[in-house]
Amino acid sequence: MVRVNKDGYLVIPCPKCGDHHTIVGGWNFREHLRRIHSMRKAAATKLYKNIKGQAGAPHRSQVRQLKVRSSKTALLTLTRSHQWTDKMVYILAANKSHKYENGRSRILYIGTTKKGGNRPAASAVNKASEAFYKLRGVRTIDVHIVTCAPRRAMQTWRRLESALLDVFRNKYFELPRYNKVRPTTREGLFNTDALEKIISGFDV
Repeated sequence: MVRVNKDGYLVIPCPKCGDHHTIVGGWNFREHLRRIHSMRKAAATKLYKNIKGQAGAPHRSQVRQLKVRSSKTALLTLTRSHQWTDKMVYILAANKSHKYENGRSRILYIGTTKKGGNRPAASAVNKASEAFYKLRGVRTIDVHIVTCAPRRAMQTWRRLESALLDVFRNKYFELPRYNKVRPTTREGLFNTDALEKIISGFDV
């Protein structure tokens, strides 16, 4: 007798071995006939189809249904803005502050889209996901975008990332929690007071 188990797979008794030898799933059943009973592929497939046809299609009630759930509140909200570009800097800020050598800040990471990638939102979300798994007490992480005017033949967004990291390190004596490498900075390209104001905006 062919039946359906709790996972929705056909359980087929092998006619050559008897009811005591049961094979789960059509593919496994055909392989059993070929390897154990030395049947050709075409013959094994034909026998499987005949047994399956005699049993008929499994009734819906025989298959265990999976539970479906939806979050009650939005877990990710994207706001339309002209600042969403493929060449930008973003700051990840947690709902609670993180302790650094010289103070506390909500900033966890300062980064940029890799090589001008065309999925800036995905880049920020992927990095934020790391923090959720590793930091206790962090319930929300905000993504703030920082941009600057372009300049010909210059990757200004990368220079901006380096400048922000340099200001952060000078203020807290270390890099943000999830930044590992300190990029080389070039003085004079950005207003230091403006950068410090951005970083200080995440103080507690």
